[in-house]
Amino acid sequence: MASSIALQLQALKSFIQTEPEQTRRPFTRPSIIYDPKQAADTDIDTIFTVAQSGLDALEQKDIRFGGYKKSLFSPKSKDSDRELMGIEENKRINESIASYLRLLSGELVLLSALKTLEYLIRRYKVHVYNVDELILCALPYHDTTTFVRIVHLLQLGNSKWYFLEGVKLSGAPPPRKVIVQQCMRDMGVLDALCEYASPRKKNQPSLPVVNFFTAVIVEVLGALPTIDTNTVRRILPFVFSGLEPTSKGGANHKAGALMIVGVLASRSTLAPKLVRALIESIARVARQDATELEDLPWLRRSLMAIINLVQSQSVQTFPRKALELLKDIRDFAGVLSGLSKEFNGNKFLSVYLESLASYSSCDSLCRHSLVSIIETVPVKDFIYSIVYKVLTSYMMSSRIADNSKQCESGWAKEIFATVRKCYPSELRKAVRKLEDSKVNSLKEDSMLEVLCIMFDESKSSPDIADLEIWFSLEHPKAEVRRATLSNLAPSGVLKANAFDSQKLASIQEAMLRRLYDEDLSVAQAALSLDGLSEFISAPDLLKAYWTILQRFIDVVMTGPSLGRYDVCEVAISCLDSAILNLQDHYLKEVAKMMFPLILIIPKTWRVNVKALGLTKDLQWPFYNSISSSYDMVSQIQEKVVNFVVNLV
Repeated sequence: MASSIALQLQALKSFIQTEPEQTRRPFTRPSIIYDPKQAADTDIDTIFTVAQSGLDALEQKDIRFGGYKKSLFSPKSKDSDRELMGIEENKRINESIASYLRLLSGELVLLSALKTLEYLIRRYKVHVYNVDELILCALPYHDTTTFVRIVHLLQLGNSKWYFLEGVKLSGAPPPRKVIVQQCMRDMGVLDALCEYASPRKKNQPSLPVVNFFTAVIVEVLGALPTIDTNTVRRILPFVFSGLEPTSKGGANHKAGALMIVGVLASRSTLAPKLVRALIESIARVARQDATELEDLPWLRRSLMAIINLVQSQSVQTFPRKALELLKDIRDFAGVLSGLSKEFNGNKFLSVYLESLASYSSCDSLCRHSLVSIIETVPVKDFIYSIVYKVLTSYMMSSRIADNSKQCESGWAKEIFATVRKCYPSELRKAVRKLEDSKVNSLKEDSMLEVLCIMFDESKSSPDIADLEIWFSLEHPKAEVRRATLSNLAPSGVLKANAFDSQKLASIQEAMLRRLYDEDLSVAQAALSLDGLSEFISAPDLLKAYWTILQRFIDVVMTGPSLGRYDVCEVAISCLDSAILNLQDHYLKEVAKMMFPLILIIPKTWRVNVKALGLTKDLQWPFYNSISSSYDMVSQIQEKVVNFVVNLV
């Protein structure tokens, strides 16, 4: 009986129309916009229609989305099954999906983007076969619930993304710190980010990807105990692609590259070849910014990155290509001047100026750039370096020419003239330092001779040229300074220069400084010159006279007796010069200056007698009655001399 009933039931079952096992709907389906049960009740046609509407909306923002209507989102795609496709066809679909997800990474927060992603999940199972591309597309939005929903769909297994399993457990978006720490632990994650953020021929990284990658890399570089070569190599493609003038990554990619360069420069020691390449790339970007952009912030950012590189790395010479790029920037000196007031760029300025000076002999643009910077940027601390480089470059050119007189020196003359105009004091110190350090010039000539030749002056000329006078008056050896002053009067140069204010100005300050010379014999030689008031102002002369007389009093009152006679001679010359040059217009001041000296003191009696004698020449009422004292002193002096002669 039982077997009969079983047979009957089996027969009835065969006649009942049941749905095949493979066509039964599952209870849930993976979805990004529906809950699992609702997704299970939504057929492919509905999801395709929704995706089409989302794609249309995306196309309104970016026409590139429209190109996928004939491939991933074509009507034929509804009937496709990846699991039944061949290897080549799946490869083509994978490439198309990867390309689309890169494009979608810029819009993933939009509902229209999620609608298209829903179709990719249902039709192409991207959550199964394209896990890497889907995660990289979503990582810039790691702090959103959308990212959490995407991670919930993935089977991460033992892949490099296994650390995201915690998102499934907690249901909370992971902070960026988690991703940064994983990049430090697993360089595979860092490699994936670097590759995804670097531009390709057909695909450029989206703005969210660039911003996210920049933030992660900066934090990784800041947190690593040491930055090794392998880490640097991983991120360089992103950096150099952002510094390409033709890059389509936009301002954010460029800004990210500059930020990363700044961190690398401050936290690691880079290879010299890499430093040169980075400087040249940034200089190229700076020139483009100066040409195409009206505002200066981008140019300033680029220059700050270069300054930071030079300041923190071992850079001895500025790359020639970078010099050529920067010198094309309009008002580069003005921008550099502004930066120098805000930031410490001394090392950069030193290297940059020395490099410009080295190339100035053969490159007029480098010379013009150097002159412009000297005139615009505060560079007084670098004058010695500039002078040294100009001089050595000239000497090298002289050796090549095998005759220093035939060597072109106009370029050097222009630089020296600018330095002398803007930094006369620093130039004097530089010349003295070079002479003291015994920097030998061509064919064992003295420093003075080389400098004179550089300024197209002849060594055999009987006249002393104004530039040679200037250098001679600043010579570190007192005998040279004294000899120069002694030769000024017979040379006639001062009279000739009286009609050339520009040349006269070149030696006026040097002449005045010789009155204050530490060697009193040099000061006496300066006092002996006729017509000092013609090329040194009266107030300056008066101040110098006061100083000389004060030095005289200090020496004779506190110093040893040895050499006191010479000191007295200097004081007497000072009084003679004061009467000769100042009494016409500064009578009162000269009288006041002489007043302390009219009282005879044993240690200063010779100068006192001279002062008393000069009171007769001063038309000053107070001194009229003192002239008799001078006559009395003169008579006593004459009697003493006669007594000594008779005694002998």
